[in-house]
Amino acid sequence: MEPETTDRVRRPAGLWLLTVVLLASPVFHLLALFFDTRWLNFGSHQLWDAFVYFAIAPVVGALMLRRHERARFSVYVFLSCEILRAIRIHSWPLGFLAATSILYLQLPAARRFHPAVDPRKVMARLRLGPPMS
Repeated sequence: MEPETTDRVRRPAGLWLLTVVLLASPVFHLLALFFDTRWLNFGSHQLWDAFVYFAIAPVVGALMLRRHERARFSVYVFLSCEILRAIRIHSWPLGFLAATSILYLQLPAARRFHPAVDPRKVMARLRLGPPMS
C-alpha cells in the first residue's frame, strides 16, 4: 500500500480503517454466520443483509481504495442505510459506529482525501451546459 497518492495527499488512518472494514465485511459476515452469532448486523440470516455485506460493502470499499470520485457519496449512502438498519434492529452500537464514521468523513483530512463531487465536472461529462436564458 502506498503511503501517498499521486497528488501527495496522505490517506488518513481513519479512512484506511473504514476502507478495510468495508472490504473485509464479507469475511466478518461469513464468520458470524459460521459461528451462528450476531455482531452488529453481521450474522443476520436475512437475504438482504447478506447482499449488503457480501456485495455492496466491498464495492463501496473498493471505490474508497481506488479513490473514486463517487466514493465519498457512496460511503454516505451506505452508512446512512446502516443507521436506518441499526434503528430497525435496535442495534445502537451499529448506529453509533455508522454515525461516528459519517462525522469522521467531515473532518478536514478526510475531506481533502475524498473531496466532494464537482457538479461542473459531472455536467461536462454529461455534455450538459448551464441552462441558456
